[in-house]
Amino acid sequence: MYRVRVALLVTLFATVTGYGAQAATIEDLQGAWAMKGSKCEEIFRKVGSKIEFKDRIASTTTGLLFAGNKVAGPMAVCTVTKIRKKSSHLSAQLSCETSMIVENVSVGFDIPNPSELKRFDPFGENTYVTYQKCDL
Repeated sequence: MYRVRVALLVTLFATVTGYGAQAATIEDLQGAWAMKGSKCEEIFRKVGSKIEFKDRIASTTTGLLFAGNKVAGPMAVCTVTKIRKKSSHLSAQLSCETSMIVENVSVGFDIPNPSELKRFDPFGENTYVTYQKCDL
């Protein structure tokens, strides 16, 4: 009986504190994400089984679209070239292409839960944008 109680307490502690949680992966980011407070249906549309930007160039709100190792935003399409993970945090090296240039950038993501994503500004240590997962 004592062992059962200890096992239950350890499980409860791990659940409440997040200890033992799986590390975030690029697979956790797949799909469409809209800046918190934005409406997904105003940024994205579903065409068959694919999700795409409604009007990527004219988008006034920020959305991110993850498909495999590609990340598309309103201004660029990036390829994930390297990724490091630690708990719910991912650090990614991206090779990004705009209509004018190709640039390598580093970006950090935190996934506090399956429907929320924080993208950290590479120039501001505690500056981030929060996104919500779109269910299209």
